[in-house]
Amino acid sequence: MTNTIARLWILSDLHLETLPHPDAFAPTPPDFDVLVCAGDVWRADPAHGFRVLRRLAGNKPVVCVLGNHEHWNSVLGERLPAARKAAEAYGVTLLQGDAVTLAGCRFVGTTLWSDYALAGDTVKPDGETGEAIRVEQEVEHGPGTALLTIGATVAQHRIERARLVELIDAHTGPEPLVVVTHHAPHPDCVPPQDHGTFLAGNGASDLSPLLDTGRIDLWVHGHLHHSVQMALASGTLIRCNPAGTRFSNSSFDPALTMPAREICDPIRIRDRLAPVLAMAQAAGPYAPTTWEEEKRFMDEIWGEED
Repeated sequence: MTNTIARLWILSDLHLETLPHPDAFAPTPPDFDVLVCAGDVWRADPAHGFRVLRRLAGNKPVVCVLGNHEHWNSVLGERLPAARKAAEAYGVTLLQGDAVTLAGCRFVGTTLWSDYALAGDTVKPDGETGEAIRVEQEVEHGPGTALLTIGATVAQHRIERARLVELIDAHTGPEPLVVVTHHAPHPDCVPPQDHGTFLAGNGASDLSPLLDTGRIDLWVHGHLHHSVQMALASGTLIRCNPAGTRFSNSSFDPALTMPAREICDPIRIRDRLAPVLAMAQAAGPYAPTTWEEEKRFMDEIWGEED
């Protein structure tokens, strides 16, 4: 592990194409090492989004993934080569089944999509997603395109999920591992009242087997237009900081930063406190009536100071 843990500036779902003056979004940059954006900056125009991210970050590194809206008004995957060129031109690291090491951190990322399992029986494979995205498909008179369906989305999710697993498994170094996706990786990222609905299926998948390994320090996602801050028992943190359409998320923090690895993550805290809690239980009920009694009680637990 490096001595200095990089600070990440986390943003997503700016949807700047919905604003009359997109360049008016110019927050004072926080103290950060890498700007991490989880997609949906500018609908149907990744290059515009990269330009904005470069303006925000100044000369510091930018890591991002494409959101679903960057694919709108195109055939799925068709826009990726041009997006990679534009990202390179703006000095932005676009992750689509890729990995990169920056500022002492290992980043892996992809759009991810979703498997719609959280929607339960409310969706069918041949149902349309409502996205203005087309996919290549055999039609009545030969090769053609059709609107994106649930089944096509699930197929794409499986491809990108498998690639993500490969990238995570390949990381054996000491650097903090940060995963960046547009879609959410855990059911609890979605409000409980939405479970079993189209919204849940469209927004998140259950990647708990991957998250529970404890190998991932931080998972940054977007897509959902509410903020998410979760700490799993494995020690993995999940964070989402979306602006939402026309900045509708009242909890959006335009200057949100956090370390790529929490020094005191839940597992480390639990392991350090376990012997202390055991000693506290052995010491009996905590009911001191004077300062002297309280000090004696604490000395029994923590030991005398040197």
